[in-house]
Amino acid sequence: MNHWQLVLSVLLVSSAFGLFLQFTRGKLTKKYSNEISFDQLKVGHELGKKATILQFKTEYCSICPGVKRQINELIKNDKGISFYEIDAVERIELAKKLHVKSSPTVLFFNESGLEEGRIIGAPKRDQLRNTLEKITTIKMEKTNAN
Repeated sequence: MNHWQLVLSVLLVSSAFGLFLQFTRGKLTKKYSNEISFDQLKVGHELGKKATILQFKTEYCSICPGVKRQINELIKNDKGISFYEIDAVERIELAKKLHVKSSPTVLFFNESGLEEGRIIGAPKRDQLRNTLEKITTIKMEKTNAN
């Protein structure tokens, strides 16, 4: 294999991996399991009346603060939605139990405490809004900053 074939091979493999990440990160995925309810997790926080959002973060996650800001901005006028940020390293057993493998991972629980879905990576504002509307069956307030 000559030099150019090696370079081309590396470019193709890295491009394919990049496309895979682009299509899988930041999008709502189906719930992992409804075998464990929010109350059974012993998170140390109260379940929201309409919905509960858990964001798993790590100290070295550069996009986690932006995700937190987006969620707080979206739910600021709705007291029925609870939002908690959890350090995945400090709560490693909880992260394992919920099959959290990267940060940020945002989990959405309905009013009964069952997981409705999760977003791995940086979500888009519209995706967060649509997910909360689906769970709570209420229209979220649109913001100008997208």
